[in-house]
Amino acid sequence: MTPITTEDAEVHHGPEIAHDIPKGTPDNPLGIRGIDHLEFFVDDAEAWAEYHVNKLGLRRRAHTDASTGNKSGRKAILVGQGRINFLFAEAQGSGPDADLIKEHFKKHGNGVRDIAFKVKDIDLAHEHIKKVGVKIVRPMFRSPEFSAFSFAAYGDTIHTMIQRKTGSAFAPNYVNLAGGMDDDEIQLMIIDHIVANVENMDEWCAYYAKVFGFNESRHFDINTGRSALMSKVMGAKEGYIKMPINEPSSKNSQIQEYLDEYKSAGVQHIALLTNDIVPTVRAMRERGMKFLRVPGTYFDAVPARMGKIEEDLNDLRELGVLVDRDREDGYLLQLFSKPIFDRPTLFYEVIQRRGNSEGFGEGNFTALFEAIEREQALRGSL
Repeated sequence: MTPITTEDAEVHHGPEIAHDIPKGTPDNPLGIRGIDHLEFFVDDAEAWAEYHVNKLGLRRRAHTDASTGNKSGRKAILVGQGRINFLFAEAQGSGPDADLIKEHFKKHGNGVRDIAFKVKDIDLAHEHIKKVGVKIVRPMFRSPEFSAFSFAAYGDTIHTMIQRKTGSAFAPNYVNLAGGMDDDEIQLMIIDHIVANVENMDEWCAYYAKVFGFNESRHFDINTGRSALMSKVMGAKEGYIKMPINEPSSKNSQIQEYLDEYKSAGVQHIALLTNDIVPTVRAMRERGMKFLRVPGTYFDAVPARMGKIEEDLNDLRELGVLVDRDREDGYLLQLFSKPIFDRPTLFYEVIQRRGNSEGFGEGNFTALFEAIEREQALRGSL
């Protein structure tokens, strides 16, 4: 596998960016402090929570159902590690939540419904959303310990803004669980970035600029000769939240396949940051996590392309970990799982950043997208 060339992808930075924050918009108009959690609507909350405990080393942190006083028609289990929190919710009995989850699952299958954020001041966030005119899909809930509201994003995805008192329950009618120390050998720490697949990339870049005050930091035009896509990276000025947004630029691209299978725009993949990718991936593989494979020839070109790296190349070759230098004083290592659910939609990325790396593996795009195309060909969609 040869390194990416300018024929495969064009990467743009800095002054060419067209979707900066609109004039007069504060850098962080919602007062976001970070990602609170991702909520998945699924067919079996227990099974998917256990999957993530077993394969990713997450721990159970909270749960809700009818037995905890939840009368909305949902069963949900929160699992996490470090600052990563995944909430798996299924319909239970009858009620407004049960109806919503059933409808969502019937259309999309398993997938991410909500990207929720912590905010400094829930009232200021609420006023900003009303001011910019985004549709509020779940009105303000307020209590002494927990306040939240939700608004629409791409497809059927929503964003929830949350302010809770330190030490309180995850949410009303949830019971927190004592999880102990996060000392699992998998060592996942934080969500590095969340990638969306949409029909119209520019529309949603403008949305995140106007609503969140995000800037566009870079964009990619990728063409492997078999399929093509375009991607722009939106994120907070400080760099702690990064949300790449993809759109298809060929009818058989992996992005179009996702849109066809998921039946709308949605979250394509979630990148999980680790401080040491070699033992992390080795532990995940031993637990049965399935990853994409690239040809061994990819690693033959790594020394000439990368220069000196701290990792043993034999370890990277054994585990299939990709490596890319995006600046003189930094590089990243990454590996992508196969799709998690039964549809070829959501998958995970495991990522480690060395030095001042800020990239997304641009030098690996050829290897990555050809690996994904091999999976598409096996499914008969390419």
